[in-house]
Amino acid sequence: MIRLLVLVTVAVCCVACGSSPSPEQPGAWDPVVEVVADRLATADAVAASKYASKSAVEDPARERVVLDAAAAAAASRRLDPAQVAAVMGDQIAASKVVQYGLLEDWTDRPATAPSGPPDLTGVRTTLDAVTPRLVDTLAAAQPARADPVCRGALTSAAVRVAATRMLDSLHRRGLDRALRSLCG
Repeated sequence: MIRLLVLVTVAVCCVACGSSPSPEQPGAWDPVVEVVADRLATADAVAASKYASKSAVEDPARERVVLDAAAAAAASRRLDPAQVAAVMGDQIAASKVVQYGLLEDWTDRPATAPSGPPDLTGVRTTLDAVTPRLVDTLAAAQPARADPVCRGALTSAAVRVAATRMLDSLHRRGLDRALRSLCG
């Protein structure tokens, strides 16, 4: 009887260990969240450029280009273009969270503002490269979208990435905003 109890306990532990990653172990969402964080990291330079040029955060023409590119990339990978466009829309919204936060801080405390505008050529190159990477990682994580533990697994991945990158509260808010439409 004790032997049977030990075997059942070991079996239950093995099943539990294999069912979903712990907060410390990488899972299906980690690559997606890493790419999202890469994209979000460009928001600081974009905000600095907009601060220096007194440009608006909103740029509907550029946003349309990004959304169209994401939808085209989705179709080529047999993903739903509308879902990928929603995810990319969240990336744009997340960038705005960070940009508005930084611009407000710099307006309230000019001494903390960047001294000059950054070179946006590298930022545009990074942003243009991130879209296909994001679509690729979304394709790889597609089965995890419908998993009942999707939201928890995604949150765990976000916590790991935020800790690894030492994101401040503004950038964590941006990361949270960027992940809204991934599960579904």
